[in-house]
Amino acid sequence: MKEIWKSLTDLFGFIISFLKKTLDLILPPRFWHWQTFLLLTIVLWLLSIIISQFDSNKEEEIYFISNLSWLSLTIAVGWRSNQKPFVFGELSFSPWIIGGLICFLLYENLATNIQYIAIVIWPIISVCVAGIILVLNSSEAEIQVKISQLSKSSFVILIFVSFLVSCWLGLHFMIQVMVKKYPTMGENDLSQSTFVYRLNTPSINDYRGTRILNLMEQKLKNDLDSQKLGLSVPKMKLRLENIKDEVTKEISVVKEDDLWKLQTPIIANQSGYQLELQLFWRGPTAKDESYYLSKSCKISEKVSQRSSGSTGQNEAVPIRVGDVKCGAVEKKIVKLDSQQENIKKI
Repeated sequence: MKEIWKSLTDLFGFIISFLKKTLDLILPPRFWHWQTFLLLTIVLWLLSIIISQFDSNKEEEIYFISNLSWLSLTIAVGWRSNQKPFVFGELSFSPWIIGGLICFLLYENLATNIQYIAIVIWPIISVCVAGIILVLNSSEAEIQVKISQLSKSSFVILIFVSFLVSCWLGLHFMIQVMVKKYPTMGENDLSQSTFVYRLNTPSINDYRGTRILNLMEQKLKNDLDSQKLGLSVPKMKLRLENIKDEVTKEISVVKEDDLWKLQTPIIANQSGYQLELQLFWRGPTAKDESYYLSKSCKISEKVSQRSSGSTGQNEAVPIRVGDVKCGAVEKKIVKLDSQQENIKKI
């Protein structure tokens, strides 16, 4: 009996000791301490989980508590990272960590089309946090002396560097938005650019105009095979314009579509027509020249046979349809001063 009692006593002692060490680890030594905000983060996080389990309709309350939890975590992490062993001499990464956590919260709360702003302002927010930390860590009691710490040459350089990094980040996202709206601009020769570096050399198959021409070829074949299109030149030109509009909508409409101008020179001959699909690029280019993408097609009339209900079972009625054969897309350079003249000649 004594051995059982001793075992139970040892077990309770171990549990009490474990709980005491755990509380000493979790509870802050004083009220204003980084562990206080870490404990507050855990409490708010658990509270949001409990509310979501009992009433999932209270989305606004859960959202508000979650944001408070993240802000509390930001303070706790920033406070702790500004102390040893995370400080190397006068170098501290705490402002950049705090700025990153704040910007992440902003990123999650901004609309999708402007989320990049949170990344662009990260260096600026970080240098503002660094200024606040510099003032708070000053040993002088007078506020004017503390503020004078911000005029140090090292801190002024940090401000300029942070704004420079923000400008570069802003330039990156500006170029990304521009290329998304005008994807063909990203296919130009950018070897002489001082701020854009291309990892892969684009081919002509990467051009949006090439995709348009290839899809136009396929639609033209389908139209002629199903006899939706006659072989008269006016009908052909009108239908090709409609096909271009249909194709651009299929591959998602972008702003640059208005910069692709379609020209369809057609030459009639005894066997059919010689058609050239030409897409002239009217947008900006890296060099003082423009270009157009060309696909040569040969449309020949052929005779197909089909059974007719008004004839005998083994008789047939000839149906004249178009047979389309096109070559590969070619890129042809046009000088800007002669581009309009070439188009008029065509």
